[in-house]
Amino acid sequence: MRILLLLKNGHLTTLVGGGEKIFSEFADEFARRGFKVGAIHDDPVGEPFVFPIKSSVSLFNLRAIKFFSPSLVAAKIWREITRPLSKTFLAPIFLDFRPMVKSKILKRKIDRALLAFRPDVVVSFFPTDVQALFLNRCETNFATIQMVHFAPNLFFQIFEELCPLLNRCDVVQTLLPSFIEPMRSVCSTEIVAIPNIVPQFAESVDVDERERAGSPRIIYVARLDEQIKRQHVAIEAFAKIADACPDWTLHFYGDSYPKPAYGRRLEKTISELNLENRVFLHPTTQNVKEELLKSDIVAFPSPSEGFSLALTEAQSLGLPAVGFAYAPSVNELIVDGENGFLATDVDDFAQKLKTLIESKELRRRFGANAKKSVEKYEASRVWDAWETLLRETVEKKRAQIAARALK
Repeated sequence: MRILLLLKNGHLTTLVGGGEKIFSEFADEFARRGFKVGAIHDDPVGEPFVFPIKSSVSLFNLRAIKFFSPSLVAAKIWREITRPLSKTFLAPIFLDFRPMVKSKILKRKIDRALLAFRPDVVVSFFPTDVQALFLNRCETNFATIQMVHFAPNLFFQIFEELCPLLNRCDVVQTLLPSFIEPMRSVCSTEIVAIPNIVPQFAESVDVDERERAGSPRIIYVARLDEQIKRQHVAIEAFAKIADACPDWTLHFYGDSYPKPAYGRRLEKTISELNLENRVFLHPTTQNVKEELLKSDIVAFPSPSEGFSLALTEAQSLGLPAVGFAYAPSVNELIVDGENGFLATDVDDFAQKLKTLIESKELRRRFGANAKKSVEKYEASRVWDAWETLLRETVEKKRAQIAARALK
């Protein structure tokens, strides 16, 4: 079986993100299992991946596939000539044709990769990927599986106009069984739940050792994002208990790309609250495990997640977490009163942090439960589920193609 992965967002050489990590691990694992694996991406030529692909995977970098397009040259000239008019009431007449031409060039590049690799199945990582894949394509002679990395509510909000494309896929993969029914409201194709992989770390946070170290801290690993990650909410909650917990500090790890203004606002908030020596903004780190092992509690103020690798990796290291009860996925990965706490609002979030801060034994018990709770996401189980899905999807597609040929 020939498996082709598609991720055209151009971040494999720049972002330390969950999607990028899964892309590389997926390619490596199925190459290791003996499948022919290809990967379409769109990144600066010659730049190394943040998460290297170690196996013999056929890479197709869209930026390295060159096309000279007279149409694009004409569209650029037209844009420059009509730019002043595009800001007037005549704008509907003098349209910018560059996006349409670029999409056609993108299709030609993807077509070249498809022709070179001849996949049995294409696994599309984001809806914009499958949009490019299906452009001007009535049918495919390969199966298509669309990944959905978001909780349904956030997916509908971001990709509402792309939802009809899901019905053209053979399978849609979502991350948790509870997401299947909400996805059915926009998708009539087959929907399968396969979670992300959680590393099963041998190490665990040693609560007694952490106490002897004398530097108790709360941690949150995520890009700086005002809407989806909400570091400001964690700061607001910590500020409410900072005086009562003078030895504790709050540490964020993550860059503010692509919106650096939010990072500057966080710095201003920290200064206004006089927490410069208590709250710290660190850049993205490649040593996430080491930083987690130096921590005591995870603050997780995200309002919605698909299946957070940052949260589950912390749980695998035996860290208790505080999240929000209304946050999809978070409210399943954190079991309230068992491996962490789920809060109702910022005041409750602050109080739940304080409860964990004040009880070493609670941190110890919750941490042990957290580590056990993610054992079911062990790698071989998840990859086996993917292999079964890939094989079954390809078999069904071949049967459909054979049936069409007989008509």
